[in-house]
Amino acid sequence: MEEENKKKKKIKIKANTLNLDKNKLILKKEFLLQPKKEPYVLNKEVRFDSKKKLELTKNKLNLKVNFSNIINIEQKNTKLSKKILRISNISKSLGGRIILKNISFSINRGQILGLLGPNGAGKSTLFNLIVGKIFPDFGEIFLNNEKINQLPIHARALKGISLLEQHKGLFGNMTAYENLYAVLELYIQDRNKIEDKIYKLLSFFGLQYLADVKANNLSGGEYKKISTLQRVCNKDIKVLLLDEPLAALDPLSISSIKKFILELRDMGLSVIITDHNFFAIQDILDNCIIIRDGNVMVEGPPKNIIKNEKAIKYYLGTGFKI
Repeated sequence: MEEENKKKKKIKIKANTLNLDKNKLILKKEFLLQPKKEPYVLNKEVRFDSKKKLELTKNKLNLKVNFSNIINIEQKNTKLSKKILRISNISKSLGGRIILKNISFSINRGQILGLLGPNGAGKSTLFNLIVGKIFPDFGEIFLNNEKINQLPIHARALKGISLLEQHKGLFGNMTAYENLYAVLELYIQDRNKIEDKIYKLLSFFGLQYLADVKANNLSGGEYKKISTLQRVCNKDIKVLLLDEPLAALDPLSISSIKKFILELRDMGLSVIITDHNFFAIQDILDNCIIIRDGNVMVEGPPKNIIKNEKAIKYYLGTGFKI
């Protein structure tokens, strides 16, 4: 009899431990990198599993994730010039050889500009002049109507110019999370705010599954996206320079990267892309310039470029048909 009472008592105790009020459960997410820290509470509707992967897609997130709290672009600032970057009569010689001759063009806010031309046309030199790696012999560079052509590279970065070079990118032995953290901690002191920023960036672009993947293990397209986001972490980003972002990628990755760039433009970011292949990027360009022998040979929207006789003869090829 006593044994039966003990069993009943044990069963009763066990049953009581499961009598939980489900409505009072608080779902927490353990954020991405630090398993030992206190769980990071974001929202009752959002939960991360033990492997630190977001269970809900960005379309199902019950969050106010929008452009303004992901990337700091002053879209509503009336002090910002419509022409966010302006190049005026820039000339540059290197090693006694003239590379650029009186180059002039501009890019508006929220616009994608294609900087096109064959090898040796001067595209990379022009990018280096914009970011401040080298300085022009003649001419001026304006960012938001401010003359910057004598500012050093770090000062231009602080004013909102970021460059992603073709063969450079992330720290290979660091995860995607760590690579973004390394930039954000330069100007955000609060660790929770840094993590929140990283979470929003990755979630908005559907890249949260890459958070704890090392850069060396990313695919070509994934690597390009994360390295681009790292550049976008620039505190006051205004202009993003992408040096051949589609190089060495498969067709599916190229399509994905182009969509990714369009999303950045829709946030109000101005993007300049260099490429050898006009046809690879023409469908995402708002405007483009073709450089030949250090000069701007043709300028205009893609629909005009494909009809231009000079563009066809010297760049697109005489066999090109509209």
